[in-house]
Amino acid sequence: MYRECLTVEDMKSIRVICSLAIFVFGNVHVIAEDAMPVSIVKAIRAPIAEEINLIGNLQAIQISLLTSEVEGHVSALSVDDGDRISKGQIVVELDNELATINTNIANASVDETQAIFSEAERRYAELTELAKKKHVPATSVETARSDINIAAARHAQSRATRSRADALLKRHTVRAPFDGVVNAKLIEIGQWVDTSDPLIELVATKFLRLRTPVPQSYYSRVGAGTPVVIRFDALPNELVESTITTKIPVTDTQARTFPVHIDLSNDHELLAPGMSARVLLQITDGHGATALIVPQDAIVRQPNGAQSVWTIVVDDGVATAVPKKVSTGRVYHNNVEILDGEIEPGTEVIVRGNEILRPGQRVRVSGELQIEF
Repeated sequence: MYRECLTVEDMKSIRVICSLAIFVFGNVHVIAEDAMPVSIVKAIRAPIAEEINLIGNLQAIQISLLTSEVEGHVSALSVDDGDRISKGQIVVELDNELATINTNIANASVDETQAIFSEAERRYAELTELAKKKHVPATSVETARSDINIAAARHAQSRATRSRADALLKRHTVRAPFDGVVNAKLIEIGQWVDTSDPLIELVATKFLRLRTPVPQSYYSRVGAGTPVVIRFDALPNELVESTITTKIPVTDTQARTFPVHIDLSNDHELLAPGMSARVLLQITDGHGATALIVPQDAIVRQPNGAQSVWTIVVDDGVATAVPKKVSTGRVYHNNVEILDGEIEPGTEVIVRGNEILRPGQRVRVSGELQIEF
């Protein structure tokens, strides 16, 4: 078989060609590796609210100093500081011995007048039959009718007296007017109390009110229904979404603020009056207007205060990063309003990998994200 042998010169040529191939393909690999991986998001138009950070404090909607409607000695005290009690539950009892006696007397009087009234009716019926037979004069019947009216009046009076005695007896027992927590027990067993003496301080906790001052410049833009996001310092990992319940139209002349109330349910008893909270007030223009927005992560701030976003330009299949100057406005849900700049809805801006970019640097899109609200 014929076999052609390579000369030394041929071998040198082959080595040069291989070296050039390795150099070229190696540079292509380096170029690909130099492309910075980035994530992008498209700028959009969407409704946006202005967010204001405020501080508020929880208050009880109902606080009551319980008193007695009668005076007397405290004979029983069934609650202590911190006790949770229900509406109608007995909390204090006053000595009711004399009131019980008066009630018994009133009951006896009712029984007596009832008997007198029944006897007057029986006598009237009897005299009426006798008068028909001419056995008694007609005046006797009229007298019996009057006796019935007198007996009825006395019976009504005795029943009213009994009702009063029963009411006074009940007033020796003090009951809770609503569900709540005993904040302070102000009397002890054996103590004499008057009708003006506070006995128990009761605080309702199932519904609480968050009160927060709002700068007066927002007075016309805030009202019942304005959305808020609340983070309580006692529950830092939980967010509560709610709305303003009431705007108080009175301004603090020194602080230049006005208060708003946010009523909250506290069924799980995780909150308590006096707790502080951070309130994020979300104010819209009320007309459903939209704004051009991008995530805050897309904004690059320069030491001189200038702001920009990085966009991507593709030329001959090569994607490069190009900065665009912008000016920003309101911040809402980690997004920021673009007031002015060279971007528009649909512009792709870089949100990840934009920290160390330089103009004209090659980039490679590794993911496209969505703006979150």
